[in-house]
Amino acid sequence: KAMKSIRKTLTRRLSITISLLVIVVLLAADIGVDTWVQREFNQGLKAKVGMLQSLVNEDLDGVEFEFAGEYFPEFEGASSPEYFQLWYKGQVFEKSESLALYTVDELPFENLSLNEAVINDITLPDGRSGRIIHTKYVPQIDSEDREAFYSVRGEEQRDPMVIAYATSTELLNFTLWFIDIAFLVALIVIPLMVRFVVRNTVSYALAPLDALNNNIRTLRFTATDKHEAFSTNVSELEPIVSSLNHFINDNYALYLREKRLTSDIAHELKTPVSELINLAEVAMKFPGEERLEKDFKPQILRIGMRMKNIISGLMLIQKHSAKQTQLNDLINIKELVAQVVASKAVDNINVVAKERGDVVIHSNRIAVESIFSNLLDNAIEHGKHCEPISVYIGKTQSGQAQIEVTNTTHTEIDERDLRHMFEPLWQKDASRTSEDNFGLGLSIVSALCGAIGADVSVYKLDHNHISFSVTFKKAS
Repeated sequence: KAMKSIRKTLTRRLSITISLLVIVVLLAADIGVDTWVQREFNQGLKAKVGMLQSLVNEDLDGVEFEFAGEYFPEFEGASSPEYFQLWYKGQVFEKSESLALYTVDELPFENLSLNEAVINDITLPDGRSGRIIHTKYVPQIDSEDREAFYSVRGEEQRDPMVIAYATSTELLNFTLWFIDIAFLVALIVIPLMVRFVVRNTVSYALAPLDALNNNIRTLRFTATDKHEAFSTNVSELEPIVSSLNHFINDNYALYLREKRLTSDIAHELKTPVSELINLAEVAMKFPGEERLEKDFKPQILRIGMRMKNIISGLMLIQKHSAKQTQLNDLINIKELVAQVVASKAVDNINVVAKERGDVVIHSNRIAVESIFSNLLDNAIEHGKHCEPISVYIGKTQSGQAQIEVTNTTHTEIDERDLRHMFEPLWQKDASRTSEDNFGLGLSIVSALCGAIGADVSVYKLDHNHISFSVTFKKAS
């Protein structure tokens, strides 16, 4: 299945959306401007013909057209001439001098209703494209003559007059053509500009993501090149960077842990294997030697048991780290602690119950017993001789059962040691002089706690007192 590209998707969708929006706006603007220009031109025709109408007066002597050509050169000259013509009682009453310049010296007549105005496109006498307006009206009477006129004529029907005015539409057509050409050019140029701007904007906006991707691609967990946390000043990437840094830190810690564990396993197994090789070489060099024969088999058994305990401990940790354990047992913590303490056969363990009644949990009895037994073994092994080991049984504020084991250590424990306490094969003694301690007890405790849903933690009370706390699930 083809992978989707955020960059291409954003560029394509934004370009199409913005281009369509711009095209719609341009189209509406083109139609609006064309309509406005046409309307303004027609309004100009009506205004001009209205002005010509106002020059026609009627009185008792008849109808008079008070036109002065010197004030209207457009109706006389040969340069961009305009035309008008008036009809009265079916005959041509007056027409512009510009009509006399051409063979066709009259404008077409239009039969209209009174006060009706009609606009049509025509070819002007000079051959240009034009537009003509016809209107039919009754000539006006001057106010000073109106009383005398009606006193003589009365309300008799007056004859109407038809007037026509024509002008060129070449400038109008050029304007409309120019608007349409500009619109077409905009249709071509604007989508290209939009795509260019969107593509560069998207690339600029995604630059931090590209930088983060490059940093991730070059990240390596090596001994000589320690990882570095990522940083960003982009608010949308901050949650991703924070989660990524957390993930990397966890994985780097696991990397270092696995690296150390591999080294520790090799170190723990190297010693017994070397001892086996040495014993075999000595036995082969001195065959039949009774003293060697007497010590050979016990030594082989001891070395084999040590290797078995190491491997068994590692397998137990691996087993319980991978899955949850069934919690089908009802366990009285006080009784279990008393049984395990009695089995250790030491007299410096003090058990203190903070709760008067029984402390009961639903869990796995074997796992809980192993957890507490390993904690006691750790306290006995690493505690000062004859110093008291304290065991506290109680409940947290939320009602969860809790066991605490506190002891005094041989050497001072620092915060860095506390972080490594539950790692497999880790020992405070870097030289690993102990033959009975493998550094697996607390790792087994941690794995079993994870399997039964309990929480285990360690903290210092002072410079040489250390306490381990196990909190179990609340009893149902």
